[in-house]
Amino acid sequence: MMIDPDKVPAFPVYTLHLGADRKSLTLDGAQVPVLDEEDFIEAGKKAIVTKLQRHHLKAVRVRAIDVSSDESWDMIITDTGDVLDLSEQQREEQEKKKRTQRRTKRLLIAGVSIMGMLTLGGVTAAAVVVATQPEAHAPAYTPQGVGATLPAAPPPQHSTTAAWSHPALPGSTVNMIAPDRLLTADPDGSVTARNPETGQAVWRGANAPENLTSIHTTTWAGSPVYAAVQGNELRLWPTAMPTDTYSVSPTVIALEPGQTARTGTGTPYIDLGDWYIRIPDGSGKLHEVMIPPGSTVLRTTSDGKIITISADKIYTLDANGTITAEATYTSPKEASGYPNRVWTLDEKHLLLAWDGKSRLLGVLNTDTNQVLFSTKPRAIPGTSEDLLIDTQARTAAIGSVGIRYGDKGSFVDLKSASLTAVHGNTVYANTNNGPVTLDLAKPEAEMSTWENYRTEDPAPALVTDEAIYLVATQLEETTVYRADRLR
Repeated sequence: MMIDPDKVPAFPVYTLHLGADRKSLTLDGAQVPVLDEEDFIEAGKKAIVTKLQRHHLKAVRVRAIDVSSDESWDMIITDTGDVLDLSEQQREEQEKKKRTQRRTKRLLIAGVSIMGMLTLGGVTAAAVVVATQPEAHAPAYTPQGVGATLPAAPPPQHSTTAAWSHPALPGSTVNMIAPDRLLTADPDGSVTARNPETGQAVWRGANAPENLTSIHTTTWAGSPVYAAVQGNELRLWPTAMPTDTYSVSPTVIALEPGQTARTGTGTPYIDLGDWYIRIPDGSGKLHEVMIPPGSTVLRTTSDGKIITISADKIYTLDANGTITAEATYTSPKEASGYPNRVWTLDEKHLLLAWDGKSRLLGVLNTDTNQVLFSTKPRAIPGTSEDLLIDTQARTAAIGSVGIRYGDKGSFVDLKSASLTAVHGNTVYANTNNGPVTLDLAKPEAEMSTWENYRTEDPAPALVTDEAIYLVATQLEETTVYRADRLR
């Protein structure tokens, strides 16, 4: 059977992973059984064909990775077991590209020489006409997994079939990192940014963190990056991806024991303790800065400023730690000392926590340097808990606390549940009795259920005006689905 690569969609890309001990084989993160004396690649091919047939696909692109030799190669495999090795084709295309670049360079040099001769010869004006090739158009992208039945009933007013779906890493979630980029976790451990409407991959990064909601858009050395903390590492991915690149690898900065890092701010920084932080300069080189003792970093800016908050003052520091401005603010009456924890809600609002003699949460407006409102929560949210935000509605939720920080700001006590998403005044969560919603518009947000299939079915991982995104596992295969809102 002849395989036409142009007719095989660019995604999905299955990943066949041969372990360093050459005794383990996985397909998209799932273990592949290998019989005695069976060839690993042959076993992997059989697993791919089985998966293709189960998903009703005719052909798929595959990347095989051999950890022991640090080599990888690409191929296309059909549901009948035919294989097309793309490695030779890719080498030929790369060599063709190099030849084209060399030819273009020679033409440019020749053109400059001719223009110089014309100018020296007294010609006052000259026009150079270059024959242009027709613009190449990539084939239209076809969404994958269209029409797949959702294994969990969505909230009311949403389709029960998928607008698109893709394999995902077990236990993963999603993150709308930008209006045109939805982060999903791939079975091979990478993070992919997809077009939310079509599911088409537009960016991919290696070494995804376990929690995608921990990834923030920020800057490093003047360039936009995605940043996240995973274990004892600060990881930084460039938001742009060169063409002909499968994925971009992060820059990894090791954190020593006892050190923490914050990424949800203008520039990531490392907290060393004892009133010292480590922050990058304009070239990305880290240096240590002492902040005013008895204060906490509120935020950092891309131009090197550091803003901290004490019990009664807000300081602005330059990149060397010199105080350039200070302002007085009034903390809540019940507050003791300085706030020792900070979360970013949006560019003008920060969530502060006092966790000393008295437990207190407050929302600070950075334009007026005023704490707008505060509350004594049942518990201060932990550093590992996800902050869910709908910046358009100015609502948020974390731990057991719901927040409305618009014109009429307030805190809402949330019943014990595992929060998954917030949209408008509605918080979505998982409980032992099934998925629920909680209404932030009510002083006491009671749980409401909707008709679902099973109590263990998950709540949506993300809700927008247009759709929900659901991550669910069936028969040991995890999938992320988009289900459109019914009009």
